[in-house]
Amino acid sequence: MAFNTDISSKLETSRNTLRKIARHDDTEFSKQSILNDMEKFVKMVNTMEETVLVPSRLMNLPQEGDDDPFSLFAMLNNLKTELLWAGDAEEQLERGRRISDMSDTESETSSAAGDSGIDGEDERESAARAAAACRRHLRGLRHSLRQLTAAAAHLTRSYQEEVGAPV
Repeated sequence: MAFNTDISSKLETSRNTLRKIARHDDTEFSKQSILNDMEKFVKMVNTMEETVLVPSRLMNLPQEGDDDPFSLFAMLNNLKTELLWAGDAEEQLERGRRISDMSDTESETSSAAGDSGIDGEDERESAARAAAACRRHLRGLRHSLRQLTAAAAHLTRSYQEEVGAPV
């Protein structure tokens, strides 16, 4: 029973952290943390939403390359929502993502048996490769979040300049 309590406690702590990010509460993350980058992205998109009171006015902004300001606004808002609340299976199918055909019980059985997915592979080697892949993906995610945060800040400034609001 203590094991289930520990997991529940950790999940609740994680949920509270994400709620703090969404509400703009103070956080205690390292500057290099993925959570710090997520927080900055969510806050900047919230600021963009609060600033862009009339999204249709974004259609009047000059396009920079292929970037349509109105589409960028909608995409950033959708990404923020997906980051905080995740999408359901229908949304994933609409986006063309492949959802595994394996049932939940088959997945739990293979995980419980320690199946790494590759015959004869040492579990430590598998875990080391998984950790390296996770670090690589986190670096990519951090880089993407920083670029998206910069895009939201740029869109906010462009809108303020267009409507004559103080920057």
